Amino acid sequence: MSAVLTLDNLSVALKRGRGKPVPILDDVNLTVAAGEMTALVGESGSGKTVASLGIIRLLPRGAKIAGRVQLGDTDLTRLNDAEMRRVRGRDIGMVFQNPLSALNPTTRVGNQIAEVYRLHTGESDRAARARALDLLGEVGIPNPADRLDDYPHQFSGGMRQRVMIAMALACSPKLLIADEPTTGLDLLVARQILALLTRLRREHRMGVLFITHDLSIVEEHADQVHVLYAGRSVEWGRARDFFDQPRHPYSQALLGAIPRLGQTRLTSIQGNLPDPETRPPGCRFAPRCAFREAACETAYPAPDTTGGTVFACRRGREITQADTLDAVTESPPPRARTVDGTALKVDRLAVDYERTATSFLRGIVGRKDRLRALEDISFTLKHGECLGIVGQSGSGKSTLGRAVLQMIPYHGGVVFEGESFGAMKHRRRRLARRRIQVVFQDPRESLNPRMRIGDIVAEPLKLSGISGQRKRWTQAAALLDRVGLSERMLPMFPGSLSGGQAQRIAIARALATNPGIIVLDEPTSSLDVSTQALLLNLLKDLACQDGLSYMLISHDIAAVSYMADKVAVLNGGRLVEFGPAGDVLAHPRNDYTKELIAASPHFRPRAAQGGRGGADEMPVYATRTAQHETAQTKEYNP
Repeated sequence: MSAVLTLDNLSVALKRGRGKPVPILDDVNLTVAAGEMTALVGESGSGKTVASLGIIRLLPRGAKIAGRVQLGDTDLTRLNDAEMRRVRGRDIGMVFQNPLSALNPTTRVGNQIAEVYRLHTGESDRAARARALDLLGEVGIPNPADRLDDYPHQFSGGMRQRVMIAMALACSPKLLIADEPTTGLDLLVARQILALLTRLRREHRMGVLFITHDLSIVEEHADQVHVLYAGRSVEWGRARDFFDQPRHPYSQALLGAIPRLGQTRLTSIQGNLPDPETRPPGCRFAPRCAFREAACETAYPAPDTTGGTVFACRRGREITQADTLDAVTESPPPRARTVDGTALKVDRLAVDYERTATSFLRGIVGRKDRLRALEDISFTLKHGECLGIVGQSGSGKSTLGRAVLQMIPYHGGVVFEGESFGAMKHRRRRLARRRIQVVFQDPRESLNPRMRIGDIVAEPLKLSGISGQRKRWTQAAALLDRVGLSERMLPMFPGSLSGGQAQRIAIARALATNPGIIVLDEPTSSLDVSTQALLLNLLKDLACQDGLSYMLISHDIAAVSYMADKVAVLNGGRLVEFGPAGDVLAHPRNDYTKELIAASPHFRPRAAQGGRGGADEMPVYATRTAQHETAQTKEYNP
């Protein structure tokens, strides 16, 4: 197939402060063919997003680009700024990770799509509006004529991502760059987005550069795979060959970090990516590799090939994935200690939300009613157990977590360690609440950027009445040690932490009050697979050591299968299936549960995936939800 995009020794250096530009990306060679998807994968900080921004020339001021970026017959590195502006949007479309921050909140979505088309084609406003309407229908927005004049806040996350795709497709580009477009979306919505991209690239003969850290998506949809580590290519080739027999130890470790049903321990890669200013002269993965040799640390290995993929590893021909997993996978922790009694009992819990019709321009316009967000939820959770709560967005998962945390009013009973919250006196209730802690999805939003790590971890200790900063920091250092971090982090600020480190800080803070239960609200959705594996292993170890109980709220069924003893499936605020994790996930009875599991690539055998770019059909429940959500949104946002 003809190449839409060719990167020839692309290198990017970015400025840090007033010093010289620091190399971030080095000699990347990559091809995207017409009608195919090339996946660019690697841990956070490996250079994936820098590569995409280098292609479209949206790098910060002072950045240096070397090499060649060939779009068809045009070398983009030779274009001036005005010529490059004409290429963006017309020949290259871009879909960003967070559509809410990429869309203008004060402009109707139809006008935003029409603007792209009008600027690049010179067509009239009427023609541009008609094009916007066609695009909304093409990307699967129900009743597009009714949604054309809506604002971004009136769409769900999945629908906003569809609007972003419509904008990117406005001028029928040759290349679409999708930067983590499904991160944070639930399984059914993510599956819709991926099926949509697959259909559109085939129909429009469009090349897609798909940036992701989720190799399960790559396995199902990509034609080519390109693995980056610390700015260098370590393995690349056909997706089928890559997943049949990965050759680089880093690729093998990434695949081993993906949770699968029945897995007892996840692969966690020890250490961190090297800082761009202190990268080793040889193989950049060598400091974390169990198979390194002396020569690996002095010179970068020349590309080698066998079995279909190209890899940069001296020992890639002899190392198998089993060897890597044996070398980097820790021994499983001892079984959780048995503690008599029930940690939590929820009895016929219900939650109502009051809805008020509003208008973006006119404010509150009256018409109040109540929405039953949860209905008749009952379950028990023993000490040392993990309850996985799954369901698509809007099913009531987070509402259930907030009710257990006593953050919102509810009907029914929540009994913690044999005592009902409803019967507790105020002081007793406040003390009991300290024993139920929470870890949120985005740790950066829950950590005060102006507080030092020591004060963040020690804050619950201060609220508990422990006086003296030195004493509190001593206990905070012990908590950091429990989550695998150094006490040297105590004087640091959150801005200097990686995503995985920030989430471990949040866990250390939750442990400060010696809780019996921790509510985990999507704790790994924004983390790459290796960091996710490290975090899940840590949580499992803490449960085994201390008899901690968890409520794991997640749309990632693979993570739930690894952590959970029991699984609760929510749909429309109701508990549609509940039972032991192995039974529910391996032999689901409810049709909705079957649909959720079918949307998780981890649980489909490879033979059933239909090859690369399969899964074109949109899930039945996802389609119904989109239509219901559209009607509901329009009703309460006139």
